[in-house]
Amino acid sequence: MAEKRDFLDELIDLQSDWRSLKEMPNQMVGSLMDDGEQKVFNPADYKEKPFANSGRCLRVASQRTDVCSRCLDVCPTHSITIHNKSVSVADDCRKCGLCGAVCPTEAFANRRHMPRQLYDQIARVASSYEQCYVTCTRALKRLPHGNEVVLACVGSISRDLWFSLLADYDNINVYLPVGICDRCRTTTGEETYADAIATAEEWADAAVGLEVEESAMTHELTRAYKRSQFVSGAVTSVERLVTRTNPALAGAKAVAKKISDHSSRLNRLQKELENAVGSKTTNNHVRLLTQGRKLMMGALQHDESLADLVRLEVPVCDHALCTMCGDCAQVCTTHALDLDRSGQVTVQSAYCVSCGACVRVCEEGALAMERMDVRELVIPDKVAEEVARKKEQAKAKASEYVAQGKKQLNRVADALERLDDDPADAGRH
Repeated sequence: MAEKRDFLDELIDLQSDWRSLKEMPNQMVGSLMDDGEQKVFNPADYKEKPFANSGRCLRVASQRTDVCSRCLDVCPTHSITIHNKSVSVADDCRKCGLCGAVCPTEAFANRRHMPRQLYDQIARVASSYEQCYVTCTRALKRLPHGNEVVLACVGSISRDLWFSLLADYDNINVYLPVGICDRCRTTTGEETYADAIATAEEWADAAVGLEVEESAMTHELTRAYKRSQFVSGAVTSVERLVTRTNPALAGAKAVAKKISDHSSRLNRLQKELENAVGSKTTNNHVRLLTQGRKLMMGALQHDESLADLVRLEVPVCDHALCTMCGDCAQVCTTHALDLDRSGQVTVQSAYCVSCGACVRVCEEGALAMERMDVRELVIPDKVAEEVARKKEQAKAKASEYVAQGKKQLNRVADALERLDDDPADAGRH
């Protein structure tokens, strides 16, 4: 349902129209004096070859080929080689990012497209614009607008990242014209993003929009963003004459604060988790909380009811069959599974990425994957709870003051009524 407009919205529209009219001469002069150095669309600007962290690879850790083959299966150019204790990416890599999206332990990474960075990039757009569009270089073929997030392939967004985005925002769309994926040399991309989005939509009880016509796309800023800019400009108009602050930054600052608050919340979540279960195993291995899992936990912390929809599995040990060989602990590169000195196998659900590698290497069949209670991933935010508690205390105190004020007014009113009813006082009048 459309938001009800008010007088402030009318002022914003007038300001936008006037600004466009005022800037028209400058735009005309700029086009006449164009020196030919305008930025052009270059698909290479949105691509980056991943590097591999061999220490996180399940095949490297187990020295077995049957443990995991996700990256090998998804790579459209077969550019990934796993040999002994190393993982390498050949120069003919298409830089599509699919390997990073499907690897459960995040063994593949690059500088610009890690899950946390992608979340922040998309969340920033979704917070600023009425609609956010995620697309690829082949679909766009031009410089993107402010609300278009361009990736080498839409399939480079993992299932967990899609889930966290859908849990937090309801205006995210994929822009892919008909036939784009059919003719793409990244042949595994369409299946990858289709599976990831379908699972995320089921878990988040939400849907990703799909746009196939460029003419149907909208690039409007959100009402809240425009109002933030306008109000800032009105309130600080005098200050700008001295400090030259820019009210146009007000909306961007509000969005940046939202992203920063989300990041702080995730960092607090990890600290609370480490305090609860410890950051190391009994063998002093540091547990690894993947970025995708951290984002998922942040979304669940924000809306705990989604835990009933998420389907994840964790290994469960039958200690009667366990021979304490330690193969399961060795293959677990996130160190979610711990084999202590007494031979007890324990699994910390938050760190487990449900890869099933430990089950495959267990020759005795002591481990089996069973459904996880996803509510275990909901870590209470003590800082937020304390803030909420103080707000409730302040609200209760304010209510108390209001009640006291009413009592005082009632006493004064009663005193005035008694004066009116006093016969002696009436006789004097």
